[in-house]
Amino acid sequence: MNVLKTYLTAAECVTEEFDGIPLQLTKGALPKDLVGTLFRNGNGRFKHQGVLYGHLFDGDGMISKFTFQNGQVIYQNRYVRTKEFVKEEQEGKMLYRSFGTNRPGGIRTNFMRMRFKNAANTSVVYHGGKLMALWEGGLPHEIDPISLSTLSRYTYEGVLENSFSTLDHLIFPELAFSAHPKIHPTTGDLYNFGTVPGTKQRLVLYKVAPDGKAEIDQVIAMPGLTFAHDFVLTETGKKIFFLPPVEFNVFKSFTGLDTPVGSIKANPNKFTKIMVIDDEEINYYNTDFGFIFHYANGYEQADNTLIVDAAVLPEFPSAKDIRRFMKGEIVGVPKGQLTRHHIDLEKGKVTKTLLSDHYCELGEVHPDLTGQPYQFYWSLGGSPDSSNELLTGIMKVDVENQHTIFQDMYPCLPSEPIFVPRPEAQQEDDGWIVHLLFNPDELKTSLVVLDGATLAHIAELELPHNIPLGFHGLWLDEIFE
Repeated sequence: MNVLKTYLTAAECVTEEFDGIPLQLTKGALPKDLVGTLFRNGNGRFKHQGVLYGHLFDGDGMISKFTFQNGQVIYQNRYVRTKEFVKEEQEGKMLYRSFGTNRPGGIRTNFMRMRFKNAANTSVVYHGGKLMALWEGGLPHEIDPISLSTLSRYTYEGVLENSFSTLDHLIFPELAFSAHPKIHPTTGDLYNFGTVPGTKQRLVLYKVAPDGKAEIDQVIAMPGLTFAHDFVLTETGKKIFFLPPVEFNVFKSFTGLDTPVGSIKANPNKFTKIMVIDDEEINYYNTDFGFIFHYANGYEQADNTLIVDAAVLPEFPSAKDIRRFMKGEIVGVPKGQLTRHHIDLEKGKVTKTLLSDHYCELGEVHPDLTGQPYQFYWSLGGSPDSSNELLTGIMKVDVENQHTIFQDMYPCLPSEPIFVPRPEAQQEDDGWIVHLLFNPDELKTSLVVLDGATLAHIAELELPHNIPLGFHGLWLDEIFE
């Protein structure tokens, strides 16, 4: 089966919400000490009111919850009830533009409509005793970790309300809070950012204390609109952003001639600019063009060098190609490779090293090693000689020895792997990988547990329905019931 058709089959809309049912074990056995909760977020549907979304990023957010306890897994799922979701459900039609999808009707129904639907579909974070569904273009949504009910649009007691000026508030009343916050493993502080358009283009940095009290940590004026989906936080608090040379056609987006994503154009003949923020000091470095959605990790070395590892794509994914992809056409999808950037802060020089010849995306490292030296990286993976459009396996990279283990699951499609450290583990890779897996032959989705060190198959449990593979997840050692 063609892997693209496999993906589109896996992306059938979810119509059922379960309050808590045990999953059937179909292979292997669950480890007795694997106890806790897996939350996942992603687009629960790619069609809405009969309209096909035009981009992978636009589907309505749905939280899935897997509770590992007493030798079984209990499954729940619930759509995030954003105000836009609720109103569209009530009226039975698409009412809002999305970043990659215009409303039906062309310019007439999209002209000057710059309030976009908050999809709440990208990731989840648990901090300060609150579970949040995140989407980089707007406010987070607080979710009840027991019932998965949507509690509120969350502003951190007004911190995320735009108060730069009256005009700025009119243009963009709520500040964006990205889908990739970082929790410092030592202090417990959460750091995040948002790109905010208005009378000035701003990069806003946030800091949230372990008790949930938030503040705007820094506001950086930017020369123009930029694209930042993720960032790096080092152990000493440096923030690192790779700013690709992309331009937004504001006229096309404003008039409804195109979507915001469709208006982005990259210039591969220009450098990617690396911005390193160290308190109030900001320095810039240039590197060859490459587009990054997600970083693996980053840290500082004693020789005044920064190390940043990321899945680097050779080009920006074309919105036109993504639209064709969503319609089932065969298109070439750019694939990233794990690349190490050595940033010499004294000489201002950036060099790069390829850490694996395999393709990768949606990866992570041990959660306790954020901003610190590490050895292992787990991600979706693809063989370097594969002609498949998408990544069909799970891989583990030993970045110290540049050695890759790859488990191809074709024709099945896996979701982002989440690494769960074993309690009292002494080795960095002693733990498990948990991920979802779509089987096109049986039209079923399963929850899979792999060995974190070897990627050997340990257990598989069948879900009551298929769900799209989604984006990002979170493991917590707690039980919410």
